Amino acid sequence: MFDRIRGCKEHFLTPIGYRKISQILNGEGLKTPRGSVFKNNHIHSIYKKGLIREERMNREDIVEVKDFKVQRIENPTKEFIESVRDKIHVL
Repeated sequence: MFDRIRGCKEHFLTPIGYRKISQILNGEGLKTPRGSVFKNNHIHSIYKKGLIREERMNREDIVEVKDFKVQRIENPTKEFIESVRDKIHVL
Protein backbone atom coordinates (compact mmCIF):
# COMPACT_ATOMS: atom_id res chain seq x y z
CA MET A 1 0.00 0.00 0.00
CA PHE A 2 2.86 2.38 0.86
CA ASP A 3 4.47 1.90 -2.55
CA ARG A 4 1.22 2.75 -4.27
CA ILE A 5 0.69 5.90 -2.18
CA ARG A 6 4.31 6.95 -2.64
CA GLY A 7 3.89 6.53 -6.38
CA CYS A 8 0.96 8.94 -6.35
CA LYS A 9 2.81 11.44 -4.15
CA GLU A 10 6.26 11.39 -5.75
CA HIS A 11 6.23 10.02 -9.28
CA PHE A 12 3.81 12.38 -10.95
CA LEU A 13 4.64 15.78 -12.39
CA THR A 14 1.92 17.16 -10.15
CA PRO A 15 1.67 15.10 -6.94
CA ILE A 16 -1.79 13.92 -5.92
CA GLY A 17 -3.07 15.00 -2.50
CA TYR A 18 -4.04 12.67 0.34
CA ARG A 19 -7.77 13.27 -0.14
CA LYS A 20 -7.63 12.44 -3.85
CA ILE A 21 -5.59 9.28 -3.18
CA SER A 22 -8.16 8.17 -0.61
CA GLN A 23 -10.94 8.72 -3.17
CA ILE A 24 -9.05 6.65 -5.75
CA LEU A 25 -8.49 3.75 -3.33
CA ASN A 26 -12.10 3.86 -2.11
CA GLY A 27 -13.27 3.91 -5.75
CA GLU A 28 -11.35 0.67 -6.32
CA GLY A 29 -13.11 -0.90 -3.34
CA LEU A 30 -9.99 -1.15 -1.18
CA LYS A 31 -10.24 -0.95 2.60
CA THR A 32 -7.85 0.11 5.35
CA PRO A 33 -6.08 -2.58 7.36
CA ARG A 34 -8.93 -2.28 9.89
CA GLY A 35 -11.60 -2.68 7.24
CA SER A 36 -12.91 0.87 6.93
CA VAL A 37 -12.92 3.29 4.03
CA PHE A 38 -9.82 5.38 3.42
CA LYS A 39 -9.70 8.98 4.59
CA ASN A 40 -6.93 11.49 4.01
CA ASN A 41 -5.51 10.92 7.51
CA HIS A 42 -5.15 7.18 6.79
CA ILE A 43 -3.21 7.93 3.62
CA HIS A 44 -0.96 10.42 5.43
CA SER A 45 -0.26 7.93 8.23
CA ILE A 46 0.61 5.08 5.84
CA TYR A 47 2.84 7.39 3.80
CA LYS A 48 4.63 8.86 6.83
CA LYS A 49 5.23 5.49 8.51
CA GLY A 50 6.37 3.99 5.22
CA LEU A 51 9.00 6.70 4.80
CA ILE A 52 10.23 6.14 8.35
CA ARG A 53 10.42 2.38 7.78
CA GLU A 54 12.24 2.79 4.48
CA GLU A 55 14.79 5.12 6.05
CA ARG A 56 15.37 2.68 8.91
CA MET A 57 15.79 -0.28 6.56
CA ASN A 58 18.21 1.53 4.23
CA ARG A 59 20.46 3.23 6.75
CA GLU A 60 23.89 1.86 7.41
CA ASP A 61 24.35 1.14 11.08
CA ILE A 62 27.84 1.69 12.40
CA VAL A 63 29.04 -0.88 14.87
CA GLU A 64 32.60 -0.83 16.07
CA VAL A 65 33.91 -3.73 18.14
CA LYS A 66 37.50 -3.84 19.34
CA ASP A 67 39.38 -6.52 21.17
CA PHE A 68 37.58 -7.43 24.32
CA LYS A 69 37.63 -10.10 26.98
CA VAL A 70 34.70 -11.25 29.08
CA GLN A 71 35.60 -12.23 32.58
CA ARG A 72 33.39 -12.83 35.59
CA ILE A 73 34.68 -11.44 38.87
CA GLU A 74 32.85 -12.48 42.01
CA ASN A 75 33.78 -9.68 44.41
CA PRO A 76 35.67 -6.93 42.60
CA THR A 77 37.81 -4.63 44.70
CA LYS A 78 37.53 -0.86 44.49
CA GLU A 79 40.98 -0.72 42.90
CA PHE A 80 39.92 -3.12 40.16
CA ILE A 81 36.75 -1.14 39.42
CA GLU A 82 38.75 2.09 39.19
CA SER A 83 41.34 0.50 36.89
CA VAL A 84 38.67 -0.83 34.50
CA ARG A 85 36.55 2.29 34.46
CA ASP A 86 39.09 4.13 32.31
CA LYS A 87 39.26 1.30 29.76
CA ILE A 88 35.51 1.07 29.13
CA HIS A 89 34.19 3.27 26.32
CA VAL A 90 30.43 3.43 25.82
CA LEU A 91 29.05 5.28 22.80
